[in-house]
Amino acid sequence: MPARPSPMPFRLLLIEDNAGREQEFRSWLPPDVLLRWAQSAGTALGVIRRDPGHIWSGVLLDHDLAERARTTEDTSLSGTDVALALMAHFSVDIPILIHSTNQVQAPRVARQLEEKGFWVTHIPYYHMTEQKFVAWVEAVRELWDDIKGE
Repeated sequence: MPARPSPMPFRLLLIEDNAGREQEFRSWLPPDVLLRWAQSAGTALGVIRRDPGHIWSGVLLDHDLAERARTTEDTSLSGTDVALALMAHFSVDIPILIHSTNQVQAPRVARQLEEKGFWVTHIPYYHMTEQKFVAWVEAVRELWDDIKGE
């Protein structure tokens, strides 16, 4: 009898330049969730272009990403550039949680993603709680299980 293929792991892509936020999100995650931390927009763009498709169960997106810029080009990139790459390379089945506190750019990016068919949740980090985050993760997990047929 052939071995049953292992299910795709539930993994989230966190695009965030603040180590404190990364630690808090990580502490709220169930132990079986894999989290990949992209610390800058440039790093996120590399991950998105390298791993398109249904590798990621969901994306957590900040907008202002200059704190950990790695290159000169990276300093000019933001969550807007990342959102454009998500639209070009990721399936609209992958939910996105925008946790940016940028009151102008975050809603604009959310609208752009929604217009392309993405399921977007916008909770500014200053309104984020463990309960809200865990509820989002649980909803994403249900969608992921439906997509994967589990």
